[in-house]
Amino acid sequence: MAKVATKEQDTAKMAKAGLPAGEKLLRDGGEIVPLAAADIRLVMQGWDIKKRIDELDAQLKAIHAQLIEAHGAGASLIVHGVCRASIAEREAVKIKDAERLRAVLGERFADLVKTEIAYKPEARLIEMACDGDEPLKPAIGACLTVGKSAAVTWRAEK
Repeated sequence: MAKVATKEQDTAKMAKAGLPAGEKLLRDGGEIVPLAAADIRLVMQGWDIKKRIDELDAQLKAIHAQLIEAHGAGASLIVHGVCRASIAEREAVKIKDAERLRAVLGERFADLVKTEIAYKPEARLIEMACDGDEPLKPAIGACLTVGKSAAVTWRAEK
């Protein structure tokens, strides 16, 4: 009964301080312990910062999209004495149908494809897929996809 009285008293103290009640749940034993006012303030402060970071991250992604749309990859946008935003494009070739590619390449599959959790084409396979003289080019190309992405990096500018 002492724990209940203490919890009720702590809740009353928090209400007087204008704070919501809080508790700590111990995962191992399932024990519930009231949080001190300082801990409640710290958790609330952390939550507020986390929400602001998420909002700012969404705003930054929108700015990145606008800069990429307006200026394209390969540009550096410089505000003298403030910052530089560099826009870069990345390209990746992925295997979309590994079993079909294995059938196309036969015994060469092992030396042309790096096998991990996901299939990744070796540089030689990409070259074969791009080589107009390669007889397997159409069949290999049907097994691959090319993805592109663009990113903006920020640095302080002197």
